Amino acid sequence: MELNKTHIGDCMELSKDIPDNYVDLVVTSPPYADTLSYGNDVDTYGTDEFSDWILPLFKESSRFLKSTGSFILNINDKIIKGERSIYVYDLVVRVVRETGLKLYDRYIWGKKSGLPTGGDKRLNDRIEYIFHFVKDIKNFKNYTDRIRIPYADSSIVRYKNKVNTNKVTDDGGIIRWDGQKTIEANPLGTIPPGLFDFRTNAAIRGAKHPAPFHPDLPEFFIRWLTDKGDVVLDPFMGGGTTSKVALNMNRDYIGFEINETYVEELLDPIMDNKNDFWE
Repeated sequence: MELNKTHIGDCMELSKDIPDNYVDLVVTSPPYADTLSYGNDVDTYGTDEFSDWILPLFKESSRFLKSTGSFILNINDKIIKGERSIYVYDLVVRVVRETGLKLYDRYIWGKKSGLPTGGDKRLNDRIEYIFHFVKDIKNFKNYTDRIRIPYADSSIVRYKNKVNTNKVTDDGGIIRWDGQKTIEANPLGTIPPGLFDFRTNAAIRGAKHPAPFHPDLPEFFIRWLTDKGDVVLDPFMGGGTTSKVALNMNRDYIGFEINETYVEELLDPIMDNKNDFWE
């Protein structure tokens, strides 16, 4: 499988050509169920058939993903006839039960902007899901210190003071007072929460693809879960966001895209000036 190239074709078939234990990170966002069109020759799938359609990709991923690798899936559900669809949850359950991948965690992408949804009886739907699958829960590659963020002012104040501590004793699990102690703050910052505020595709100027994710999303997970020289796969490459970020961070990438139009219109994936792509 040639690296640093977007291969044209169906990812369900192309993924079969990836060698075993070859990919370090998959980060992708597939067409959602009942989604807008991605081209006349590109099939989209309803909620009842979505899991059957995409599950073969996860089965192949459990083969070609390294034991230290991760699979990051950005996806969203929808309302059908006034009821929240469960197709996303169905997919997650089937991935865990029918493939070699394990659900390590789930994250929420909270969007600060977006059109009002749902009418008068439903809260505005401004979140998407990010599911984190791995092959080996204990040994997947991750570098938390790279993604630490500054402490809140209130946390800095709290670290300067002693805090109450308790311990559970062996005599029936009773919690007993264990005095006070000072906790040292990590000089690199605190661990970020699993609620992300990545910018949306509205911040990307001139995007040809109807639903690209912003570079902030793949950049975060590539930084956290890979090393330089690792292989990053996006089986739904679209406008090429993942390829640009991967190469900019000195990783190799593999891209699959079924719509030739998007591939033809990809910008040069090696960006000399990030401001040309990031707003």
